[in-house]
Amino acid sequence: MRPARYLAGLVFFWGIVATFTAFVNNFAALVACRLLLGLFEAGLFPGILLYQTMFYNKRQISLRNAYFYATSAAAGAVGGLVAYGIGFLDNDGAGTAGWRAWRWIILINGLPTVLTAFAVPFVLPNSPEEAHFLSDEDKRNLILMRQSEIGMTKSAQELHKEDVMDGVKDWKIYAWSIAQFCGHSVLYSFSVFLPTIINNMGTWSIAQVQALTVPVYAAGAGTYITCALISDRIQQRGIFCFIGNSIMILGYCFLIANQSIAMSFAGCFLVAIGLWTSTGTSMAWINVNNPRYGKRAYASGMLITIGNSAGVASPFLFEDKYKPTYRPGYGATIGMLVLAFALQFALWLWLRKANQRKLSGKEDWRIEGKTEAEAAELGENNPKYLYTT
Repeated sequence: MRPARYLAGLVFFWGIVATFTAFVNNFAALVACRLLLGLFEAGLFPGILLYQTMFYNKRQISLRNAYFYATSAAAGAVGGLVAYGIGFLDNDGAGTAGWRAWRWIILINGLPTVLTAFAVPFVLPNSPEEAHFLSDEDKRNLILMRQSEIGMTKSAQELHKEDVMDGVKDWKIYAWSIAQFCGHSVLYSFSVFLPTIINNMGTWSIAQVQALTVPVYAAGAGTYITCALISDRIQQRGIFCFIGNSIMILGYCFLIANQSIAMSFAGCFLVAIGLWTSTGTSMAWINVNNPRYGKRAYASGMLITIGNSAGVASPFLFEDKYKPTYRPGYGATIGMLVLAFALQFALWLWLRKANQRKLSGKEDWRIEGKTEAEAAELGENNPKYLYTT
């Protein structure tokens, strides 16, 4: 399947399922729709992360990932505004046109998704060579920028079983993925429970709670894009993961303390600011350190697979009997963030040490007796290839 068709197909079926979820009349139908939604949604995120690496090199990818990933925060902000407006359709439980507000929310979010799918094949090129909106010179430059990186040979950008199996056996991919699980445990619990957290801070209407989520998401998206721009310029990834995790921990400490509405609301902002910066930077970090396509595809898929499985555990972190401080849930979350920090710091140290070995000539034995072309096919094992820390 070609990238544009694949992504358009996922968006279309995802949108169809989301739209018709508005018509469910029992719990079984709702569960069936959610399972189908997960089935079609699952391939989109890792697919787009991999798709972007076909066009951008390691000096550009972090910001491009940020433009994409930050839309989840922006969607949270816009979704809050949409939910705020649609909430008035509930009419104190009476509904509008025979429908409660929750059905209208699902329908109004689902229909644009379906319509978007029809535009995707006409907007997204399947390769730089097919980008009709670029001049011939632009296409050549885009390809040359990718090929100028060590390990980015033409053969390396094709799918090889050996590269996939190399990914299966690489411990670093699983360390990144487990750290992403810890970060996504925050992503799912925070995005799902943010209205509940804000609601417990004071006496608000449902519409006011939805409106108050907007600036929190906006702060998360804005900070992440700024950090991604800096990350590309200084070619550092790990430090942004560390800083993001630390800020999230501080935010959860504010929420546990629960000393005032202002302090708790500030904690929400800190969590959002650290959340997208840390988890988003990690996605770019793993991709820029896997120059061969097959291994990068496996790494991207595994990162999202393990990371998104946090959605299974996250709803159980917060129970009503522990509100408004939710100490067990917040405590468990802080513990996972500490684990994420430790894993990412270990990766950062390993990558720095590996670069030092290469620069000192201790890895030159890998290219002894090989031609320059053969050495270029070694990918990250090439002594001239330096990891991005």
